This record gives sequence, structure tokens and C-alpha cells, in this order.
Amino acid sequence: MTIETTGLYRSIHAQPEMVRQLLTDWDGPTRAAEKLAQVNRILLSGIGTSFHAAIVGEYLLRRAGADAWAVRSFEFVNYPRPLRSDDGVIVISHRGSKLHGNQAVQRALDAKVLTIGITGKSSKMQEPDIVIETVEQDPSSTHSISYTGALTRLGQVAARLAAKLGNAEQAQLLEQGLQHLPALMEKILAREDEVRSIAQEAVTKQRRIYFLGAGPNAATAPEGALKAKEAAYVTTEGFELEQAIHGPQVAFEREDLLIPIVVKGPAQPRMADFLLATSEIGSRVWLIGEAPGAETAELFRRDGWAHFPICIGVDLPEELTPIVAALPVQLLADFLATARGTNADSFRTDQEEYKKAGMRFRI
Repeated sequence: MTIETTGLYRSIHAQPEMVRQLLTDWDGPTRAAEKLAQVNRILLSGIGTSFHAAIVGEYLLRRAGADAWAVRSFEFVNYPRPLRSDDGVIVISHRGSKLHGNQAVQRALDAKVLTIGITGKSSKMQEPDIVIETVEQDPSSTHSISYTGALTRLGQVAARLAAKLGNAEQAQLLEQGLQHLPALMEKILAREDEVRSIAQEAVTKQRRIYFLGAGPNAATAPEGALKAKEAAYVTTEGFELEQAIHGPQVAFEREDLLIPIVVKGPAQPRMADFLLATSEIGSRVWLIGEAPGAETAELFRRDGWAHFPICIGVDLPEELTPIVAALPVQLLADFLATARGTNADSFRTDQEEYKKAGMRFRI
């Protein structure tokens, strides 16, 4: 299987035009914002990649001025925090078919709180008060375009909600930032050979891979690891930056590949500390974004250290950067799969033992 024939690869390259199309349609996000402006707390629920979208959504809605919290759908259903009459619930799902995602919708409806669904077209999710559609169903089980579609919709909701809450400056920053996304995504895709070389080297050297991020991109780190696992079955993990410093860092070794996601924001000084510490250990580094200072920029003259800018020429609000940061980690997953000879689209159901394992539980 070549990279050009995977559903994952095609979905990644379809994303700039997908975002352009979503940004021509503000009806659903506007209706959702009008209702959300009347609640006191917003809970965002999701599973897997959709939970990572919920985390980014939490940051976006907080920038808009809302009290927002991300929670896993399994926890929302089975270990529930009390729902208040003035809460709003947003459930994010690719297809609207997941067990606990549907149960999360039902719990919110039973509590008679505002319920909003963000889901793909032709989704089974029809019950919420407002359903905001994203894109056609992703052709790959390694979901990519549905993730950035959900993030784009959340950005639109946040922009409109900021305006409704009287935060006009934030509304303008978010809306302007959204308009920059398609061009930034195209610039990233035009440099995919840089990502391919990182993937090929990692497979050749059998490297363990660790993703790290902070703030909104604390979600990008586990999302990057999840895509690599789903597509290529590699040994990888994603950490929030400070969590990595408090323990996991002692397990990072010279032969490992570390992938920090670094953008303009409050975490930059701490990321600089981490990079300087990593330089002492000698691990290889592929930084997505920009070096957080002059001292750390010098480190990228070293052999085995490289960086991949994602916001060239644009001062993008930090809460929107996970949308562009998603593309290089998705490309990496696809290229890792190609280098290892795995099927990036199958969720391993083309192997009998994994197909049988999947039949042991309903997801």
C-alpha cells in the first residue's frame, strides 16, 4: 500500500478545502452560540480523538468567556458530576454511533439541559437540540478530517459565543484566525517530504516516539500518539508538558524521538527548560512549531534535531493552533504506516486475532 492510496492520506490532503467550506456556513455555530450564551457552564464530552477535540473546545470556549470543561463520555455517563438546570452539554462524535457518546447525549436530554451535537454528515446522532455537522464520514478508521472538522466547528462556536458574551475583541481574533487556517494547512502539506523523512528514519532505527504539548496542544500530544498507534502500531505516547517533566522524562533515552508541539503562549519558557534538559540526555527531537527562544534555537543546529513550523507569517490565537498542528502528526502516522507496511485505514481488523478482539466489546 502506497501513501497515495490510503484513505488517511486522502483525508489529510482534503482538509484545507474542507475548512474553507465549513467557514462559509455559520448557521449551526451561530444558533449554538445563542443558546450557549444563556447557560452558566458548558461540559464537552467525547471519546478518543473526539475527547481530544473536547479538550481543545474547552480552551476555545474559555477564550470566548465561558466556563467550559472537557470530560470523557465514559466518565460523564458512569461517574457523573451533577448536571445543573443551567448547564449546556456538547457531545462530539465522528459518526454518532459510539455507545457512551450516545449515552452521554441521552443523559443530557434526560436532565433537560441544552444538548448540542457536533458530528459528521450522515451521522446517527439526531437527538440533540442542535446538531452541527462537520464533514462526510472519514474513509479511514484513523480519523483525521473529522477531527479538524470538529475543531473548526468549535472555533466557529467560540467566535460567535465571544460576540454574544460581549467579548468583541476575542470574537474578532478567533474569526480572523479561522480564516487563516486553509492557507496555513496548504503550506504544511506542501512540505510533507520533511515529515516523511522523519517517519522513515524513526522506523529504520525502531525509535520509541514521545509527543509533548501544553495548554490547548496538551491534546495534540496524545492525539499524535493515538494516530501513530492506530495507523502504524508503533510504541508511542503523548504527554502534557509538565506531566512529562515530573517523572516520564527519566524514561526518555538517546535513541528515542521526542516531538514537542511549541507555539506562542505561556508554556514557552517551560518548554525551553524541557528542550535544554533534553539536550543533556541526547534524545532526537522533531519540534512542531518554533523554538521557544534564542538559546533553544541554537540546539537545532545539532544532528538529529529538526523543527517544522506551522504558523509561518501568522500570529494565530493559541487556541486555534491545534487545528494546524494536527496535520503534521497525521502525516507522520500515515508515513509511519507506509514505512512499516501496515494498513493505516483498517483499525487492524484485517488481522483475525484483532478482529476477534474487537468483537469482545461494543464501542
